[in-house]
Amino acid sequence: MSEVESVYRARLVAAATALRDMEGELERLRRDRHEPIAIVGMGCRFPGGADDPAAYWRLLDEGVDAVTELPPPRRAADDPGTETTRLAAYLDSVDSFDAEFFGIPAPEAERLDPQQRLLLEVAWEALEDAGTPLRRLNGTSTGVFIGMSTNDYLLHAARSGGRDSYTGTGTAHAFGPGRLSYLLGLRGPSLAVDTACSSSLVAAHLAMRSLRDGESDLALAGGVNLILDDFVTDVVADLQALSPDGRCRTFDARANGFVRGEGAGVVVLKRLGDALANGDRVHAVIRGSAVNSDGRSAGLTVPNPAAQSDLLRHALADAGAQADDVGFVETHGTGTALGDPLEFEALTDVFGASRGDGSACVLGAVKTQIGHLEAAAGVAGLIKAVLVLQHRRIPGNVHLTTVNPRIRLDGTPFVIRRDATDWPTGTTLAGVSSFGMSGTNAHLLLAEAPPAASREPVTKPVLLPLAARSKEALSALASAYADRLEQEPSAVRDIAYTAGLRGDSHEWRWAAVGTSAAELTGALRAFADDSRAGTKAGPEPSPVFVFSGQGTQWIGMGRELLAAEPGFATVFAECDKLVGEHTTFSLTRELMAPAESSRLADTEVLQPILFGIQVALSALLAQWGVRPGAVIGHSVGEVAAAHVAGALPLPDAARLVATRSRISARANRSGGMVAVTASADDVRAMLKEPDAVAVAAINDSGSTVLSGPAEAIGRAVEELRGHGVPCRRLPGDYPFHSPAMVPLAEELGREISDIGCRPTTCPMFSTVHGKQVEGTRLDSGYWAANLCEPVRFADAVGAAVNAGYRVFVEVAPHAVLARHIDRCLDDGSVRGAVVPTLRRDSAELPAVLRSLARLYTLGHSLDMASLHPHGRVVSLPGYPWRRQRYWLSGRPPSAPVSTTPTPTDWPDAVAALPAAQQLDVIERAVCADAATVLGLTGAEEVPAETALTMLGMDSLMAVQLRHELVNRTGLPIPATLVFEHPTPRAITHYMLALLRERTTTKDAP
Repeated sequence: MSEVESVYRARLVAAATALRDMEGELERLRRDRHEPIAIVGMGCRFPGGADDPAAYWRLLDEGVDAVTELPPPRRAADDPGTETTRLAAYLDSVDSFDAEFFGIPAPEAERLDPQQRLLLEVAWEALEDAGTPLRRLNGTSTGVFIGMSTNDYLLHAARSGGRDSYTGTGTAHAFGPGRLSYLLGLRGPSLAVDTACSSSLVAAHLAMRSLRDGESDLALAGGVNLILDDFVTDVVADLQALSPDGRCRTFDARANGFVRGEGAGVVVLKRLGDALANGDRVHAVIRGSAVNSDGRSAGLTVPNPAAQSDLLRHALADAGAQADDVGFVETHGTGTALGDPLEFEALTDVFGASRGDGSACVLGAVKTQIGHLEAAAGVAGLIKAVLVLQHRRIPGNVHLTTVNPRIRLDGTPFVIRRDATDWPTGTTLAGVSSFGMSGTNAHLLLAEAPPAASREPVTKPVLLPLAARSKEALSALASAYADRLEQEPSAVRDIAYTAGLRGDSHEWRWAAVGTSAAELTGALRAFADDSRAGTKAGPEPSPVFVFSGQGTQWIGMGRELLAAEPGFATVFAECDKLVGEHTTFSLTRELMAPAESSRLADTEVLQPILFGIQVALSALLAQWGVRPGAVIGHSVGEVAAAHVAGALPLPDAARLVATRSRISARANRSGGMVAVTASADDVRAMLKEPDAVAVAAINDSGSTVLSGPAEAIGRAVEELRGHGVPCRRLPGDYPFHSPAMVPLAEELGREISDIGCRPTTCPMFSTVHGKQVEGTRLDSGYWAANLCEPVRFADAVGAAVNAGYRVFVEVAPHAVLARHIDRCLDDGSVRGAVVPTLRRDSAELPAVLRSLARLYTLGHSLDMASLHPHGRVVSLPGYPWRRQRYWLSGRPPSAPVSTTPTPTDWPDAVAALPAAQQLDVIERAVCADAATVLGLTGAEEVPAETALTMLGMDSLMAVQLRHELVNRTGLPIPATLVFEHPTPRAITHYMLALLRERTTTKDAP
C-alpha cells in the first residue's frame, strides 16, 4: 500500500469513527428528548376535605359529590353585599394561612392573594411527599411551573382600598411561582402559566420539557384556583357554560354545563433515571405529553376535535406508545352539551378502533365530583390518574344515568360507567386531557411506577427525628406520627427515614430512639402530651470531638458496632491491620477476648484498641452526617484527635499509638496517679511536699490529677483527705505525665523522629499547650511532650470555648470527660452542650443514636440515607399548619409614611438618662417600631439579637422602619440601617453612637 493510500485509509477510518460517535450522540439526544419523567411527589387541596392524595382517593373512590353552597364563614370573608349562595365545590378556610411558617409578616400576608398562600402550602406538602430535603434545594436548578388564571383578590383589594406595595406583589400571578422560588432559593425557570382551563396541565408539559432539556433537574408543576368574587362566575354564566342546577353530568344525556370549583395541586417531577439512581419513591411515570391549539375552530371558545386528535397522536408519539396501550383517559369532561361529544369524537378518532385483545378504555371525569377547577383542573386530573394507576381501580362518573345519545360507544373500546371498575387488563397507560377555553390543549400519558427492588428486613434500633416551625406544630406532628406508626408498625424504618428527610430546615426539634414501632409510638405520645417538651435549635453547631484517654474501657466495648455497622467495622479493621504492622497482637481478637483472658488492663494493648474505636466511631459519625468542627484529645486521645483532624495519616497515627503504648507500658509498677477534687493551686498549697508529685492533668477548675512515685502519691492522698478533699486512686500503677516519663518520652521521640505531620483540616486544641496548635507542629518532639507533660485539658476546652465552640461530643467507649467540660462551660458562663457517644455496659447502637438525636435537637443535620441505607420514602401526615386569618377589610389604606422627621425632644430626653438606661430605652423603641412595621402585637415579639430579616422584614419594611425611627428620634439614620445593622441590638448600639455624637456636637463651644 502506497503512502498516499495509507493516508486516505487513515482519514476514512477517522471519518467512520467520527460518524459512529455522531450517531451515538444523536441517539442519546433522541433518548433524552423522550426520556420518561417520574412523579416523585404530590400535594393537593381539593374540595370535600381532600387535603392530601390519600383523602382525595377516598373522595374519588366513594363517589362523593363535593359541590355545596358557599359556606357561611366564606360569606363573611367576602365584600359586603356579595352574599352569594351559588353552588360550587369550595375549600374551607381560604382566608387562613400559616404566614409565620413562611416568614411572611402580617401586613404582607393580609395583601397576599389566597391563591398564592394556598400554593405555598401545597407545594411544601408536595416536596415533603417527595422526601426532598428542603435545605438541599437552595441554589439548585429546580423549576417552578404554576397555572394561575383568575385574580379575584385583586378585585377585592381594589374595592377595599388595600392598594400598597404589597398588593402588587401579592396579587400578580408572576409572583406565585416567583415567591415559591424565592422562599426556597430555587434557580430554575419560574413561570406562571395562563392558558385558562388547561393551565396546570400545560405547566406540567413545560416542566417535562425543562427536565428533558437539562434546564431543570427537579421541577414543581401544578395550579391553583379560588372563587373569591362573583365577577368570573357571572362572565362564565353569560357564556351559558354553568350548570343551572349545580351538577356536572359529563357524558350524560342531561349534561347542561359545569360547576366551578376551587383547589390546588402540585406534582414534583424528576427525570426517571435520576429518580431511580437517587432511590426516590416514584408514584407514576409520565411517558409522553403534547400541547397544541384549536386554531381557527367554529368560535374562539369552541373546541376543535381535529386539533384534539392531533394532540392525542402527538402525545402517543412522544411516549412511543400505541393507541391500544391506553386503558383509561381522564377526560377534560366539562359536562357541556357541545364539549363532551366533540371530545368523544377526537377520542374515537385516535383510540376508538376495535382492539383485537378485547381490552377496554375507560373514560372518567373528576369534574363530576369536585367541579371545574379551571387553572387547577389539569393537575386535579393528573393526580387522579396517578392514584388510579396506583390502586388499579377507576372511579365512576357521578351523576351518570344515560349516556349522551351523541356519544356512540358501540364498536369502540370505550367504557363510561357510573360505578367504579377495575383497571382493564391488557393495557398499561393512562391519559389525561385538559383543554383551555382560549384554545390551548394539553394531553399527558402516564404509566405505572417501576417495581421497587426487594430488600432484606432490618431489625436495628431506629432514630425518628421530628422538626417544625413552632412548639405547637411539633407536638401536633408527634401525635400524627404516633397514629401513623400504629396504622402500619411494619413501616417503622421507612417512616423514620422519611421523617428525617422532611424537617431538617425547621428549628423546633425532637427525636426518639427505639427498637420497635411500639416503643417509638409510646415516646411520641409522651412527647405530644408534655407541654414542656421540645427544643428550639440554634444555628447548626460545629461540634468539637473530644477523644478521651485511658480509663474509658470496658469488656465488650465496640463489639456491637463491629457486628451491626459496616462503616465502623471497615475502619476498625484498617486500624487493626496498620497497628498490627508494629505489634504482635490483633486489635479485633483482643477486643473480642472473654473477660477471663482480656488484656484491656495492659497499656500496650489498651491504647491501640481505644485508638481504633475512636477512629472508627468518628468515621461512623461522619458517615451519618456529623463531622468535627474542631478536636481535643486527652493524653493518648490526642493521637486519634490528630488523625481525625487530618494532621496524621492513618498509617502514621497507627504507628505512633503502637509505639507510644509499647514504651508507656514499661512504666508499669513505677508509680501511681490520683484524681483530686480541687484546683491545682489549692492542691499544691495543701501538700507539705508539693514537688514530690507532679500535676499530671488539669481537667477543670476543680479537678486535678496527680502523678508520681507510689510512696509520694500515698502521702499526698493522706494529706489531702486530711484537709477534707475527695481523692480517688486511678487504676494501674503508672506515673503518666510526670518527670518519671521523661526518659521514655525521649525514647519515643527518637523512634518516631520521621513521623509525618501536615496541616489540619479543622482546628486542634492541644492539651499539651492548652491552646490551638497547627498540624505541622505535631512532630516527634510534640508527641514526646504528650507523654510526659501535664494534660492541660481545661485550658484546651477554654480555648475552644473562647473560639466560639459550644457543642462537645465525647468520642469514647464511656463518657468520663463530660462533667469536666460542663464545669469549663460553667466557669466561662457559657451555655453549651456535651454529648456522649457510648456508655459502659450499655447497648452501643442505641447509645450512638441517642447522641445523634441530641445533636439533631441542637440543630445538626443528619444524613438519613446513611442512617437508613435501604430506607424508602413513604406517605406521612402533612405539616400541621398553624393558620391565622389574613384578609383585607374595608378599611382605607394606611396613610403614607412621612419621610420628613418631625421635631422631637426624644434625643435630649434619652441623653439626660444615666448611661446604663440609655441602651435599654433605645432598644425598647427599636423593638416597638420593628413590631409595628412587622405587624406584630408588641415589642416583646421582637428578640433583640435576632436578625430582622429572620422575622420577615424585607427591603420595603426596612425602609419603613428607618422612617419610623427617624420620625421618633430625629437622628440622621441612613437608608441602609437594617442591612448594615441587622439585629435590633446592633441598631440600638448604632443609634446610641449617633446620639452621643449629637450630644457631643451640641455641647461643643
